[in-house]
Amino acid sequence: MGARLSHVFMVVSDLEAQRRLLVDVVGLRVLLDEGDYVRIGGDDGFHLGLEEGTRRSSSDGLEINIQVDDVDEVHRRLVEAGISVEGPPEEQEWGGRHVWFRDVDGRRMSVFG
Repeated sequence: MGARLSHVFMVVSDLEAQRRLLVDVVGLRVLLDEGDYVRIGGDDGFHLGLEEGTRRSSSDGLEINIQVDDVDEVHRRLVEAGISVEGPPEEQEWGGRHVWFRDVDGRRMSVFG
């Protein structure tokens, strides 16, 4: 029996604002748009399903990490867009670079490369 991860699903307070953040600023693309449900992804098959609604909690138990080609460019776009960024790109022990930020509902996300 085989299994594979399909996607992560998030309820967001403002679907259009979250879509703009992830598509226009971070650089992912819309894979499916059904009006009240949007599936966003990248070239690797990973998907993020978004629906507008009311969350039960603002827990940081979920962190979305998005791999990008140019961390510095995405950091610049996040700052220009007025997104809450936790600092400049940070070098990681394993050789990559990360930038952590908060999405439109305050969830911690990162871009790395």
